[in-house]
Amino acid sequence: MIPRMTVLATAAIFTLSIAAASAASAASSEAPQVLGLIASKRPAPLNCVDGTCTGFFSAFCMQEKRPKPTAGQQYDLAGAGDLTLVVQDVDGGTTRFSAAGLLEFTSEGEYTSVRVSLQTRRLASLNPKSISVLVPRHVALVPRLPEGVANATHEQDLEIATGPRRFAAEGFFEHSNPRADAAVIMTRLINLLPPQGTTPTKVRHQIWNKSIDNTLIRELTPEGVETARDTYDRCNHYADKGYKVRLRGCLSKSHDELLKSLNKDYWESDAGL
Repeated sequence: MIPRMTVLATAAIFTLSIAAASAASAASSEAPQVLGLIASKRPAPLNCVDGTCTGFFSAFCMQEKRPKPTAGQQYDLAGAGDLTLVVQDVDGGTTRFSAAGLLEFTSEGEYTSVRVSLQTRRLASLNPKSISVLVPRHVALVPRLPEGVANATHEQDLEIATGPRRFAAEGFFEHSNPRADAAVIMTRLINLLPPQGTTPTKVRHQIWNKSIDNTLIRELTPEGVETARDTYDRCNHYADKGYKVRLRGCLSKSHDELLKSLNKDYWESDAGL
């Protein structure tokens, strides 16, 4: 006969295991954070390889208490938010039009950026030589949720993404904030750099000059430009010394750290929950 204390201990362990599994299941099924996209100020070039064009775009989190997105989490534009595609054809002509329904938004595991992608076959009739994306102000993304859990949560997410909290975020991420301005330049640098391999020093300097033209400088704070330049110089030094970290990776990490500090200020303002 099994002792009563042994039975009770086994039952208690079994109950705790079920509770832990239930808690883990609930946490894993909770929707990830709603994200805001930071206005790009200039069309950002996409890198096109094997029929797919991709770009790195700055983002921020609007819900501190939600889980951060996992790598591969897909997002959709919220409400009437729209982006503009800028396509230059092989003859030198340029066409601008709404990107509605053409772009995919995917997290790479952080709330500070998203990967934007486009299948080139969808623009084949334009015979594109280069493709860029312009992000305007007040754009937000809501997580794409599995069927069955989407309705109530999705409606709440849309309200957050298109309501007062998104407009309050403008003062942090889109209105002459030095850290946001630095992130704009870093994003341009990241998208102008080759997605793979190393880049010669001369080419890196050319890319820096291309990322920060005289017109753009007048739209940004001097402190933001200085922060971006200091970051570029530091990452460029690492690349020149042959450190393992690549320039693109160094810039991406610095970009994420910068926006995390700015996002913390946003959360503490009670605008982001």
